[in-house]
Amino acid sequence: MRTAFIPQQSLFTTPINEIEFDVFSRHELVPILMALQYLYVNREETVRKICKLIESDMVGDKSKISGRIGLTQWETLVLASCRLGCNLDYDQLSDLSSNHIKLRAMMGIDPLDLKRYPKSTIHDNICSLSAQTIDAITDLIVREGHSLRPNALDKVRGDSYVLQKNIHYPTDRNLLLDGIRKVIELSYNLANENELPGWRQHEYLKRKAREHKRAIDRTSKRRGKNKEDQMKIEYENMIEYSETIAEKGVDTIKQYQAVRDQANPFVQQKSDEIVSSLLHFIGGTDYVASLARRRVIEGEKIANGEKIFSLFETDTELINRGKEPNPIEFGHRIFLIQDSAGFIIYGSAMGRGATDDKVLIEVMRSLQNRFNGKIGIATFDKGFWSKNNFDELSKIVDTPVLPKKGKRSESEAEREGTKVFGQSRKWHSGVESAIHALTKGNGLDVCRDQGMSGYERYLALGLLGRNLQTLGTILLEKERERKRKQRLQALI
Repeated sequence: MRTAFIPQQSLFTTPINEIEFDVFSRHELVPILMALQYLYVNREETVRKICKLIESDMVGDKSKISGRIGLTQWETLVLASCRLGCNLDYDQLSDLSSNHIKLRAMMGIDPLDLKRYPKSTIHDNICSLSAQTIDAITDLIVREGHSLRPNALDKVRGDSYVLQKNIHYPTDRNLLLDGIRKVIELSYNLANENELPGWRQHEYLKRKAREHKRAIDRTSKRRGKNKEDQMKIEYENMIEYSETIAEKGVDTIKQYQAVRDQANPFVQQKSDEIVSSLLHFIGGTDYVASLARRRVIEGEKIANGEKIFSLFETDTELINRGKEPNPIEFGHRIFLIQDSAGFIIYGSAMGRGATDDKVLIEVMRSLQNRFNGKIGIATFDKGFWSKNNFDELSKIVDTPVLPKKGKRSESEAEREGTKVFGQSRKWHSGVESAIHALTKGNGLDVCRDQGMSGYERYLALGLLGRNLQTLGTILLEKERERKRKQRLQALI
């Protein structure tokens, strides 16, 4: 059974509109909770829409009135807002939600209530939300922020950066070891579930794979005339070992299929899931082995599009931006657009292989339509430049601030020499500060969730937390000013 709020609160529960905060505190949790309190007290219709969006993901086509009592939609919103708003992992969030008085009061929990929020409960509920739902919630929050800052869309600025995947550096030997290890582990699990022979020495087999990798590591550090020849020999040994393990894994799948019908349905379902994962890693290991053979042994140069950078995060891209301290990054490019009030009005992963100049016009056109043509000035850096982009952007906004890449003509130099262009370029540099805040304050430097859907949800949660902080900061400034005036009047 799911409800929007806790249905029956105790007499000792502090009403959300009566929660008081230390407005001079610099803790990142305070503006988030103040923003949520503002929405709850003053924007009832917006909160109702948000709860409906959360309900659609959490309940789906299931019954709303049957089943166990789970987290309410409001509790889920508060916890989702704090996860990357305060850059917490699930263990930290679990501890905070079980012990922080103000956070529990915001969720409607009585101070004497012993209710706890286990890590698995928070994880499962937040992960039930899709990136599209979180983006829709963020859009509602941004619109509420714009009601407090009506001129926020007079000018916007955009840039891109790389949100990295949580993978280790993808050398051939690292990828081969990953593949061999997973094939052995999954094959052993499948054999163990169905009492199949062949994997009694699974720990020894994994140890042998690590020995092959260490032999390659030692050879790569050596100096001598025969270093390259020795590297080829060691790689050939590891590749042959990976092929042997893959064949052994295929044999185990065949053995399972022969006895599958004799197993009970629960074991069948579990084993089928293992087989699906096992086939993925067998195929991935064979592919990595073929690339290693071509590159190391045959001396072929592998095109970037053919490479694979992780067997666990297969969608990972190699992005060479050439910027220190990380000139090469593994993840996806993220395109961000921020308004003058500090709200991130757009944030999304670019398509595979997409560059800044290829996505600008489509995004700006959709934003201008979404905000009813309110965007007046749009500023971007040289990476977004193309003659077509400038011409199209001129049709979308009144003042496109897009510096030309390369030598400028007389008319272009005159355009870039205007006062508005110069002021906008100075203001544009603040987008780097926004990116730094997202990466260091909201955890959007390395994605800690798995899979592409997890990646998109992680990005959406980071933007949700950042925009709630921005809204809360606006409210904090107003409240601080009010309290200063009160103190001044008291002194007078």
